[in-house]
Amino acid sequence: MRRVHQDEVGLQIAPMIDVTLLLLFFFMLAGKITKGEKLLDIKVPIAATGRVPVDEGARDVVNIDEKGQLFSGSLPMTTKELTAHLKQRFKDFPPLKLYIRADSKTPGKKIKEVMAIASEAGAIEVIFGVIQK
Repeated sequence: MRRVHQDEVGLQIAPMIDVTLLLLFFFMLAGKITKGEKLLDIKVPIAATGRVPVDEGARDVVNIDEKGQLFSGSLPMTTKELTAHLKQRFKDFPPLKLYIRADSKTPGKKIKEVMAIASEAGAIEVIFGVIQK
């Protein structure tokens, strides 16, 4: 009778640990980038009808401080720079969805200007940051 030698099947844990660490690093960095865009000292207005949208993720953040200064995330921009940036963003990574965070003391004229820029750039969906009453 002939004896068959069988190799023991083992679980390779090192590749799983590598993948787990890479995923951990990715989510840690992605979380910091997203939070950094919202760290500007902007006091969003209070709204009685404010609600969290169903799909809040994957949005470009446009911040407007109380003086009307525009920011793409935390990067200060002029009106022309923001227009060019959003048009390029729409061209490279459609669709363009925006999250506008305007200070409660921001002039309404500046918010209308940003809405016109968003429309010109091809934004399909725009949400505003508010504090729910």
